[in-house]
Amino acid sequence: MWGITMVKIALIYKSKDNLYYEFFVEDSEVHIMNSIRRAMISETVTLAIHDVYINQNTSVMPDEVLAQRLGLIPLRIEPSELNLLEEAQAVEPDLKRLFSLTARLRLKKANPSRDPDSADIITVYSGDLEPVDKKTLRPVYDNIPIVKLGANQEIDIECVAKVGRGKDHAKFSPVSMVAYKIMPKIRVKDNCTSCGECVDACPHKCLTMELGKPVLRGLGLYDCDICRICVRHCPAKALEIEPNNKDFIFRIKLVGQLTIEELLDQIEAIFDKKLDFLVEEIERAVSGLSAQTTAE
Repeated sequence: MWGITMVKIALIYKSKDNLYYEFFVEDSEVHIMNSIRRAMISETVTLAIHDVYINQNTSVMPDEVLAQRLGLIPLRIEPSELNLLEEAQAVEPDLKRLFSLTARLRLKKANPSRDPDSADIITVYSGDLEPVDKKTLRPVYDNIPIVKLGANQEIDIECVAKVGRGKDHAKFSPVSMVAYKIMPKIRVKDNCTSCGECVDACPHKCLTMELGKPVLRGLGLYDCDICRICVRHCPAKALEIEPNNKDFIFRIKLVGQLTIEELLDQIEAIFDKKLDFLVEEIERAVSGLSAQTTAE
């Protein structure tokens, strides 16, 4: 009979800007952690500039370079105005649905100086992008430089932002880093001489001596990267350190298009839909095989 263990998750660190999180995950599996990591990078849905219509560009920057820079600016929109979770739950693409999940922006800026010899140069930033139809649409960061305009130069650009996933293009990925660290487990054999050489050899100072034996405690568990330098320095070969493959530190660095709550809601919806789709396909295949067997 299979034993079922409940996965325990605890938040152990959150940055002040709400963009970096660390979770301690207990009693999970490596393949589950990797599935979540991959889904966060490539399956979650965000909004990014996809179509750029340049009405005027007299800057020194070519149109195609300007369009590429605009496409890489991370955008955020409030769920009340555009529900990205709807697209995250979708298994099959639908053009009508995708058409409704769009938003428009306008970028119009000019350098008022008319003197061609003037040294007055203005910088156009992401914060100069203005929403057209979705009023909560905005760049995550207002200080991303787009282009510089010299005297008598101007740009007039219309942008269409569309939904997409990280597997379509990196600009749609809501995370800049997702990683997990497998927690180590230590085993000290009976022939340990309590010499302490393993403690001295550890480059991260993870090991401490307790009752004459090396142990991993507190920050030592957090800092240990299983390099095994301590194991190689043990003269009695009495020390073993291995990944335990069930406890993890899960790290997420957000770009800012989604909050951590929105990201986790999307992950839950994505897994639910994919599992439902898998079950339906299996049932369809089994039904087809049963019908074929009956006919024979």
